Amino acid sequence: MKAPKSLRIAGWVFLPLAAFWIWYMIAADYSYGAVAGTYAYRSNGEESTLILKKDRTFLEEVTREGKVESAQGTWRCVGAGGVVFSREFLAVKGQQVRSDGQADGEVEKSFLELIPSIVFEPQFHGPRFHRRWF
Repeated sequence: MKAPKSLRIAGWVFLPLAAFWIWYMIAADYSYGAVAGTYAYRSNGEESTLILKKDRTFLEEVTREGKVESAQGTWRCVGAGGVVFSREFLAVKGQQVRSDGQADGEVEKSFLELIPSIVFEPQFHGPRFHRRWF
């Protein structure tokens, strides 16, 4: 049985609008739940794993010159895409910290604005922590 023409036309109008709406809800989401997850950084013999939890705490492990350092602290979202880490955050090479010891970053999304990364010093192409999925 073939659907009426008006129903097919409505479907062709509704489906793209629904797809756009779903994409936008994900792409525009910079909430704690959307940013929380595991991020990794690797450059110049330095590796870091950063776990952001939804309860606004983080765990970090940095390996430099064979030495492993660990830290835990808090993080918070600021505005649309900004993120600030408490002074316990272990800075990596090329990253500046504020005078109060906190670290500022920016959430940038790639692949159709769906996959988040955290960038420090984005205006100077600073360190980028990429989202890990597994």
